[in-house]
Amino acid sequence: MTKPVHAQEPGYKAVLVREETKRMLQDFRKTIAERDLFQERRLATAALEFCLTDPDAREQMLKRARSVVLLDLETPRP
Repeated sequence: MTKPVHAQEPGYKAVLVREETKRMLQDFRKTIAERDLFQERRLATAALEFCLTDPDAREQMLKRARSVVLLDLETPRP
């Protein structure tokens, strides 16, 4: 029996990301030799944990977040 596409993974919670960010993550994952080991949820978790625990990365993340706010404001909603 296979899991539904949107099945909840134990120990994980959903996080919304912009569509272009999702595509960048998928493209990045395609460049990794061990794609099965480095699933998107693991890569996203590692990236977030890195940004939340490294002071320089955290500062860069906050700078990037400001530009994401502008993108959100400029993006038309249906």
